[in-house]
Amino acid sequence: MGIDAIRQIDRLDSKIGSRFLLTALIQRRIQEIIRGSPRFADGATPMRVALAEIEQGKIEFEATVVEE
Repeated sequence: MGIDAIRQIDRLDSKIGSRFLLTALIQRRIQEIIRGSPRFADGATPMRVALAEIEQGKIEFEATVVEE
């Protein structure tokens, strides 16, 4: 991972508000892309696509509460 990728992660971390939530969002989006979901940004790998989508505001984290 290069310095540009680290800077991008830091920017996204502040945008999402939590590195844990950012990681969860990236993981879920990569899985969707691998399964064939449409891509909303350009990138050479699913990881790059997911990062670009988050940075461009094309996807975001949405918390859901499960009531018992």
